[in-house]
Amino acid sequence: MDDGALAVASLPCDAAGKEPSVTKSDASRGLDPGNIRLVSWNIHKQADAGWQRDLRRLGIGADLVLLQESVLGASLRETIDDEGFRWIMASSFLRSGLDIGVLTASRVQPIANCTERTVEPLLRIPKSAVISWFPLAGRRQSLAVVNVHAINFSLSLGAYRAQLQAIQDVLAQHRGPLIVAGDLNTWTAARSDAVRSLATGLGLTEVSFASDRRSHFFGHELDHIYTRGLVIVASTATAVTSSDHNPVAATLRLAHGTNARSRSTGASRCEPVTAGRWKRPCPRSASAY
Repeated sequence: MDDGALAVASLPCDAAGKEPSVTKSDASRGLDPGNIRLVSWNIHKQADAGWQRDLRRLGIGADLVLLQESVLGASLRETIDDEGFRWIMASSFLRSGLDIGVLTASRVQPIANCTERTVEPLLRIPKSAVISWFPLAGRRQSLAVVNVHAINFSLSLGAYRAQLQAIQDVLAQHRGPLIVAGDLNTWTAARSDAVRSLATGLGLTEVSFASDRRSHFFGHELDHIYTRGLVIVASTATAVTSSDHNPVAATLRLAHGTNARSRSTGASRCEPVTAGRWKRPCPRSASAY
């Protein structure tokens, strides 16, 4: 609904279904395949001064804004609304009655969404991912976008790899272009290797940054953008003081001849999102359109 009403829905990912189809109506309102502008930012629970200013600045001209560690309070909702975005949130947990998780804001309503939620083995704090399928203008294929906050604290890589594998399973039958971005918590070489394995499995290429100002932990970059079937036109990593992570951004266009990509196993399914302004699924995943 367009009146700001709050609704509840469940949007679990399921690796046993099919990729959502794109109708002519979807394609008529899709993202511009020649100019897709993406921002990804761990917003540090909006705990640092200036986040609203920087979020507004980052959102100007962006088609997709992917936030991690977002707190679904009135100030964030107001900022996103003021910039004219629709959004979906995969909530990880509650703090003081507010959802905290990953949030994907977009200029175009997605065809469908689903959410993944994984519990960290040590601290038992869940981490979430939201997967959205967007129409592309004039195309009968969708762009899949994964916004993920990867597991941080664990003694082994088992849970970390399992979280990445779950994402790969959901996208196993997606044949169109693909973006995987977010705070991947790649603070060890072994974690970076696990992400590279995901990239290999899905045919992804990492976006590089000429002036790389991404945040580091133990000497490793934490925030990444990976793509498939897209040409990287420009990319930036911007230093800010309004979070403990610096935002990353990329301008992309559909590669010529991008078509179906065959895969041998798995499939993806999600529950279509009904037209609503605010949603909060259970397990707690909120969306708004």
